[in-house]
Amino acid sequence: MQIIHLSHHIGGTDVSGTAVLQQQNPAKADDLQITIPAADANVVEQAVTAAKAAFAVFRDQGIEKRADALAKVQQLIVQHSDELSQLITRETGKTFADSKGEVGRAARIFGFFAGEALRIVGERLESTRNGAMVEVEYAPVGVIGQITPWNFPIAIPAWKIAPALAFGNTVVWKPSEISSATAARLMALIHEAGVLPGAVNMVLGGGETGAAICANAGIDALSFTGSQATGKKVRLAAMERAIPVQTEMGGVNALLVLADADVDAAVENALNGAFFAAGERCTATSRIVVEQAIADEFVSKLVARIKQLKLGDPLDAATQIGPLASPNQKALISGQTAKMEQYPGAQLVCGGTAVEMPACFFAPTLFDHAKADDPIALEEIFGPVAAVFRVKDYAEGLAMVNNSRFGLSAGLCTNSLKYAEHFKRYAKSGMIMINLPTAGIDYHVPFGGVGASSYGAREQGRAAKAFYTVAKTTYLKA
Repeated sequence: MQIIHLSHHIGGTDVSGTAVLQQQNPAKADDLQITIPAADANVVEQAVTAAKAAFAVFRDQGIEKRADALAKVQQLIVQHSDELSQLITRETGKTFADSKGEVGRAARIFGFFAGEALRIVGERLESTRNGAMVEVEYAPVGVIGQITPWNFPIAIPAWKIAPALAFGNTVVWKPSEISSATAARLMALIHEAGVLPGAVNMVLGGGETGAAICANAGIDALSFTGSQATGKKVRLAAMERAIPVQTEMGGVNALLVLADADVDAAVENALNGAFFAAGERCTATSRIVVEQAIADEFVSKLVARIKQLKLGDPLDAATQIGPLASPNQKALISGQTAKMEQYPGAQLVCGGTAVEMPACFFAPTLFDHAKADDPIALEEIFGPVAAVFRVKDYAEGLAMVNNSRFGLSAGLCTNSLKYAEHFKRYAKSGMIMINLPTAGIDYHVPFGGVGASSYGAREQGRAAKAFYTVAKTTYLKA
């Protein structure tokens, strides 16, 4: 067994702490053990102090130096792609192919924001007062507290850290305790790339560490991705001190399949969205809304495809679905699925809790004839579990899609331009997918939802500027 002992990284230096948490390979417990310290308020204060000191220097280093450093991070991630991918797979259970794709995405994100660092565009306008001018510039916010999840252990940190640095901010970052080894490798590469020591500080730990970051008076803004319950705590902490906050908290995403759709293509979209990556994606499909005229055919074909999926060692190139990320995650998904199994009405047609699976594996599970008040329609299931909701027509289907307090990603399978255009306008979701899976997003465009899914400014792409900068308006008269 390989044992990895982790440390915090503050002000360019590793800072040790007593190991109080651990993570094992969820596919093979005797392969890897990671021991993790938990930062208390004092350690968090050290990190914030380092970030504040670095900010005074980092913001004035110049955009080219920031761009070069971010580009170097991109290069190092590419150079260490196989190593990082294997670590992600062994630590979180993600298949190697998915890990490799995620690592590539993280590299692209750093490259994109290396360019954005050179494109911080302001404005110059004439004032309504004769002889005066107005300038609008975008200044960094300051010290950004960032809390990231385990399901995308390098891509989500990348899409928070890279824009923060590109626009001149410094960072205090807490990764998930389930993916801390991957985070530590990314932190090491950021340091190796020559980013100013203290510009990015990593503190490890669980919920108490995150709470300490949120409560620290030196934090100027908070960015969080994770559960709705924790996201609410982050928002309240930020509002208490009147600082900017953005939270991304998942979804109960729906894919609407109309009778005019290519059924085989729609089945593949549903299969990908609901079951790939073991369903551990905030954009995953848990509600498959199907027009009644094709529902029997659709369900039959989807069940057949589910049964063809290969579960196994995530390092095996033939594996399509690996384990859930931890024993706690398996227990959670098992409990939610059991609740659905006991709920009257919905029919279990594939998988379920009765299927015995080793380690942290969970059988891909599908319910049919689900209703709008079923548990799976109301709460996020962060695993390979989905349900089919049968509707009579597009209008009823759209109403079913919108019947949720969440609104992250919504999809439509159709050959009708009329319905596609209507869906784009009236689906209550931050991201719309037409003839595509609900999961799967690009790195250069805005990411985020509506309702209970998201709060605050959008992440990724050029939209990130809105959160990581402050608009300053200057009036000038000679």
